[in-house]
Amino acid sequence: MSPIVPSLPLHLVQLGFDYVLAVEVGDDATAARLAPEVEQLPGLLSAIAELVVFPVIAPPTTPRPAPTRSS
Repeated sequence: MSPIVPSLPLHLVQLGFDYVLAVEVGDDATAARLAPEVEQLPGLLSAIAELVVFPVIAPPTTPRPAPTRSS
């Protein structure tokens, strides 16, 4: 399986998500351990958001039909 965005290597995406998850759950030790690596890669978290997160959570471009109730 090929990555969705070949210009953003998988290990950098994993690093970014690990850091965000550590911050979100309050794991200060892990966040502190990962922070220097994340800080060395300017734009990493914004690139992940732009290329990975935003397309997944964007509303559909065409309206979906309303669900119908089957009896």
